[in-house]
Amino acid sequence: MRTPVIATAALTLGLLASTGCANADQPDKPDTDLLQDRLDDFAGLSEHAVLAEVRNGDRTWSEATGPRNLDPGSDQARPGDLVRIGSATKSFTASVLIQLEGEGELDLDDPIGDHLPGLLPYDEDPTVRQLMTHTSGLPDFLPRLYPSLAEGDVSDIREGYRNDHEPEELVALAAQDPPLFEPGEGYAYSNAGYAVLGLLIEDLTGNTLGHELEDRVIEPAGLDDTYLLSPNGAIRGPHPVPYITTGESDDPYFDTTGLSGTQLWAGGGIVSTTGDMNDFYGALTDGTLLTERQLAEATDWVDTGKSLRYGLGLFGEQFGCADDPEEVFIGHTGDALGHEVSSFHSVDGERQVTVAWNIGDKHGYTDPDEFVRALDAFIEAGLCDADA
Repeated sequence: MRTPVIATAALTLGLLASTGCANADQPDKPDTDLLQDRLDDFAGLSEHAVLAEVRNGDRTWSEATGPRNLDPGSDQARPGDLVRIGSATKSFTASVLIQLEGEGELDLDDPIGDHLPGLLPYDEDPTVRQLMTHTSGLPDFLPRLYPSLAEGDVSDIREGYRNDHEPEELVALAAQDPPLFEPGEGYAYSNAGYAVLGLLIEDLTGNTLGHELEDRVIEPAGLDDTYLLSPNGAIRGPHPVPYITTGESDDPYFDTTGLSGTQLWAGGGIVSTTGDMNDFYGALTDGTLLTERQLAEATDWVDTGKSLRYGLGLFGEQFGCADDPEEVFIGHTGDALGHEVSSFHSVDGERQVTVAWNIGDKHGYTDPDEFVRALDAFIEAGLCDADA
């Protein structure tokens, strides 16, 4: 098993306090030494660049480590670099729908066929809420878009990652298969479900999804470096190059720059920074984007059969903090074929962690259990302000 180690030189380390210097009688939070140690542990497992930002109250710690690409002499990553956030986009899309419900444009318990008749060829339509919580039974389109992945082969990605697809086409791909279960009778993560929800937003508003995200989420939350990818997949600014591992000894990494934004769209098509991600989830919890009642509805969890819970475009996870082991943090993870993100936050918005990296390891170059332990240890250090 290949576990290369990168040199983790600190590029930017800022501890910012809006009130000036910290009170000498109070310990600094977050614990920057602990965070640096845990970030180094995580970054040292692979050749990836890692970006991170941790907030605790009015204090912010940000860091970037590793090269932007795998070519010799590459520029080093910086904390403000852009990344595709993948499925964390679902939190943005869900926020728009919750706002539209608050305006009386729909009820989340409406069958989707009431708004988009005939889109799904099933006898029983799932509700909007079931699509948002992945309890609709709708299969995903990715196994049909990239069938070779099931065999551990990335050739379908190599051939098709730049291809444009209409959302209706992706939904139809998924719906070639029968429902995985009756609506509301199980949980199965479905990017196709969020393609349906993107179409719903456009149908209800008469505007593009990108316009509604900008008007309802990105601008109100002050996200200066966040946008929905265009079809050509261009990332507009400095960024770590996204790679996936191939399993091929002579060509171990494949550069997925240029991945068509149409393949990701409502379920995964946003580009952002770690700082903007923290701003977004902060705006989600402080009343800027959702009311207190709407946030409570968004965090009405369904059982996923795993440790993670799911709400309306949100994961909920316990990280076992010593002060409150049962505390549930909200956020999302994202995999955008090379760029990956994990972003979790206390419900009061006081503690926030977003970490991103640029190699999607599809072939176990790094021990997966060790990888998850190191990632969780960093997130726990940020959210719990203690070593797990």
